[in-house]
Amino acid sequence: MSRGMIAGLVCVLLGAIDLTVIAAILPRIIPDLGVNTADIDRYIWTVSGYLVAYIVAIPLFGRLSDIVGRQRTFIICLILFLIGSVLCALAEGLSDLVIGRTVQGFGGGGILPVTIALAGDTLSRRQQLAGIGIVGAAETIGWMLGPVYGATVVGVVPVADEAWRWVFWLNVPLLLGALALVRRSFPNDRTAFQFRHLGRLDAIGGVLLALGLAAVNLALASSGESGAATQNGLRALGGNPNPLAAQTPWLLTLAGVTLVGFAIWTRRAPFPLLPLSMLRTRQGIAVISANFLIGAVLMIAMVNIPVFIALLSDLDSATSRTAVLLAPFTIAIAATSLAVERISRRLGDRIAALTGVALTTAGCVLLYVLIDESRVWALVPGLVVAGIGIGTVLPPLGTIPVASAPVEDRGAAASTALMFRLLGMTLGASALTALGVRRLQALTGRIDPIVRGADETTASYLERQRQFIEEHAVPLSVQVIQETFLVAAFIAAMAILPLWVIGHYRNIGHNDATPVLHG
Repeated sequence: MSRGMIAGLVCVLLGAIDLTVIAAILPRIIPDLGVNTADIDRYIWTVSGYLVAYIVAIPLFGRLSDIVGRQRTFIICLILFLIGSVLCALAEGLSDLVIGRTVQGFGGGGILPVTIALAGDTLSRRQQLAGIGIVGAAETIGWMLGPVYGATVVGVVPVADEAWRWVFWLNVPLLLGALALVRRSFPNDRTAFQFRHLGRLDAIGGVLLALGLAAVNLALASSGESGAATQNGLRALGGNPNPLAAQTPWLLTLAGVTLVGFAIWTRRAPFPLLPLSMLRTRQGIAVISANFLIGAVLMIAMVNIPVFIALLSDLDSATSRTAVLLAPFTIAIAATSLAVERISRRLGDRIAALTGVALTTAGCVLLYVLIDESRVWALVPGLVVAGIGIGTVLPPLGTIPVASAPVEDRGAAASTALMFRLLGMTLGASALTALGVRRLQALTGRIDPIVRGADETTASYLERQRQFIEEHAVPLSVQVIQETFLVAAFIAAMAILPLWVIGHYRNIGHNDATPVLHG
């Protein structure tokens, strides 16, 4: 493997770590930035903003690297990632952090397709499939390491206040080192850049996709309060009304118009953002559908656990407890992903993927059954089973589209499948937020809210609020989290259908010894 590929893999790993690192450090960020724990429909954008930018960046920078060269594009991505990291480290409010995370995501997402394209440039045809698989594995392992890395940094940095900022400050020397490594080890861009070639970059498609995804995520995250009969909901935990709740219909309209416009534009654009070849076959649609559903399940677990811990833990222990509780889940995914290749070779990709879906569904059901606000560690068996399931299903979902595509389209097939998994993650997080807020609205609407009496002292009123939160709001919030695990089990089970469809189509027509999908 070339030094350029090694440099690319290191940067892919770093970008993936920052995608999920927020899960562990959110309990510390929220109070430091003056955000209420109950306002999850606002601070979920520290995750969604990164994901939306990450998704849009994948096809844009993949195409840009074809136009201006791999090295130049990679350097642009690293600089964007560096700027975003600094913005996050300096954030004084939630909006500052979301902007920084979005810039970070745009740079981090661009690193992935350039590395995949580099595998196609530098590896032989026989090595390309393995190379693309290694890039996907680095991405997946980075996702898994993120929460543990975040908790470790916060735990060991010798700074008493706002130690979470060091998660982003540490990116600066790492990225500067990566820049130096890329300049020395990447193949030099030999073709001269010409502005007229930028016409091959589907900027219109990128803008339409970004607007559509941002609008639909905003609509989902804000819709929990929209049209609710009562507004107690998150207010029971001391949260603030969502300022966009009343704009949900307009946001949904904007999302519909832009996404339909994106679909129409993609069919007519000379250089579309998404490769149409994968979207024109039933097998391709089945692959991206399965990736979308599994992505949603993965993010539900990543979001639920930090919120669950934040509800039941004090500030000092929330970060470490979140990381420790997520560790069995992430370690199970990483370990199984590395070991599942033998299972796939023996049983076939489809059987391995179906086994993974069954285990993921069972794990989510276990989480629903085992959740207990008095014993947070009771969730570990469910997290391990769900982690083994996701670790079993992810490699086949990355291998199938690559193995069934022509050699010249393998990079595009790999990045498209990953894009839809990420799309499932971001929409899953937003839909989870909307579902949770609306369900909490319904549950707390049956309870009389705490109202301060005319002659009541402040101390007495605050004490009654504390008791109300402990006796009613927190248990109901835990119930909502419990129910979303059941929703996650249903979503995971739905992935059986597209995986079953995949098994009825064989890869034919390629003369480069591409593996036949079996099972």
